[in-house]
Amino acid sequence: MALLPILRSSTRRRLVSSLLSVVAASSVLTATADVRADERVTRELNQLESVSKDNTAWRGLFDAYLDMTPCPQAIGADFNQVDVWPKMTGWAPIADWAATNDHVGDALKEAAEKIVIGLPYGADARDLTQKYRDAGLVAEVRIGDEGELTIDFSYLQAFRVFSTWTAAEMYRRFEKGEYTEGFDAAIANARVLRTLCDRHMQAEKSEAIVLLSDALSIMRDAMYAYVERIPAEEFKRVAKEELPYLKTADAERVKRLQMPEGDRIVIEVLLEELFYGGSTPDPQRLATVFGAIQSQSKPLTRFGASKRWERIASVHGSLDASKEKLTNVYDDWWRRWRIRPYDPIQNVPTEFSKLNEVRYAIIAESISDLQSLFDLRNRLIVEINGTILGAGLCGYRAEFGNWPRDREMAYAIFIPKRFDFDPFDKGYGRFLWDYLGSRSRAVDTDYGRIDIDECVLYARGRDHEDSSFEEASLDGLTGDMIVWPPLRQLAREQGVID
Repeated sequence: MALLPILRSSTRRRLVSSLLSVVAASSVLTATADVRADERVTRELNQLESVSKDNTAWRGLFDAYLDMTPCPQAIGADFNQVDVWPKMTGWAPIADWAATNDHVGDALKEAAEKIVIGLPYGADARDLTQKYRDAGLVAEVRIGDEGELTIDFSYLQAFRVFSTWTAAEMYRRFEKGEYTEGFDAAIANARVLRTLCDRHMQAEKSEAIVLLSDALSIMRDAMYAYVERIPAEEFKRVAKEELPYLKTADAERVKRLQMPEGDRIVIEVLLEELFYGGSTPDPQRLATVFGAIQSQSKPLTRFGASKRWERIASVHGSLDASKEKLTNVYDDWWRRWRIRPYDPIQNVPTEFSKLNEVRYAIIAESISDLQSLFDLRNRLIVEINGTILGAGLCGYRAEFGNWPRDREMAYAIFIPKRFDFDPFDKGYGRFLWDYLGSRSRAVDTDYGRIDIDECVLYARGRDHEDSSFEEASLDGLTGDMIVWPPLRQLAREQGVID
């Protein structure tokens, strides 16, 4: 099911929080599998990505992952790619770990040339041998014999590890003066993550976008930190030849990053299992599935939640009507995904927002509003375009010894102008720019108060307004999104963060 936390009620917030923990912890709800339901779900999910084995990347990547030595620090919420840099505590063992596992770089470069990740859905998929299952390298969506749902995307841990290794390898190489090799590792990982963004479940796509966005921001950190050492030609190569390959559309606006279709398939099969051939949902099945989900974090509420869902079963819309509503919701989102972001139709209430939350409670409680994915897509556009422009600005700095007074000065040689596009601008215009010179400006950021001088390149935030970079956040939720200079690197240099 769709697993993004854009919610309209405290009840749905608890539900989606529970579902997210299912993804993170593999399986919270377990039951004997209904083979028919499972076979249909996995078959239809796998049909969304029908390519030859030679064009899939997952085997080579997972084999490389299984051959890796453990990272000196456990990779997870408390330590991951954004925490890696040469002045971190414990840098030496992290750098040694990167050097010891240099085979990962080869695997990423090979995978970067493939069309899709191609990992089959289903823990029992024919091509998924036991060594992958034992390592948790699975993408499983299972519907049990009473309609219980198990979602397991634990394979995503491999990509968290790859991204952390890449950050360490890039910095390790830069420290040795091997700038081409460092950039090549970062670019290969970025291309693999871009391919991961094309997976078909919303939870997978969302995490892939965040991983790629963070990886690009780390690349900007390193560019800024090493701008005095890296040759201008390297920055030019990155800006004009390598990073534009990440374009997710015919232009820079990410049109070909598809909306996740897998969630609709899962919900449709779940509907059939919950109705169990009747004209209304089976009360016991409905209570078992949603009662368990809603009470997961508060077990003592299980009885009350189950009783509520038993009552809802008697007034719920029919199976055909529910399927029609589900189709309408996804068709509406699909149209909005493909049209220009500030077309007037985007302001019309969504089919999801118009759902009767009792009569179509299964749909209303099973999926969350895709608006959060639209926001993530905009963030990714900012990260891709901002990194390309940042590389170009560094190229100018490396070539002429100073930052350009106007970004136009860097276009001809170092920057593909078409990537100067701000997705948060309702006029479909460019990033915002200010040349400060020796003047210094204090900016409130997610890291704290940071001083900025020289030149500033930034996107408008989610409010679509120019806040003159008085306040900036990493995701644009408050204030603007500053892409250059990179805020995390400035915060480190100014002692705001470690």
